[in-house]
Amino acid sequence: MRYPFRCAACGLEFVVSRPAREAAVDAFCPTDGGRAERIFTVPEMNLNRPPAATPAPPSSGFSHSGHSHGPGTGHHTH
Repeated sequence: MRYPFRCAACGLEFVVSRPAREAAVDAFCPTDGGRAERIFTVPEMNLNRPPAATPAPPSSGFSHSGHSHGPGTGHHTH
């Protein structure tokens, strides 16, 4: 798991990767060695869940110059 921390001395925010059983272990700033405080957020986890939405089927349109055209749309110049 990845846990965010903030150095109490310099304010640097950094992430520490460690097993969940070691979540409460002290962390120290990689810059100045000061004690860091854990920033509590939702842990980053991949639970192998299916995507929330099904992807759209491929279109027969086309994309260019930063935008897309759907099927049957005529060409134009920029």
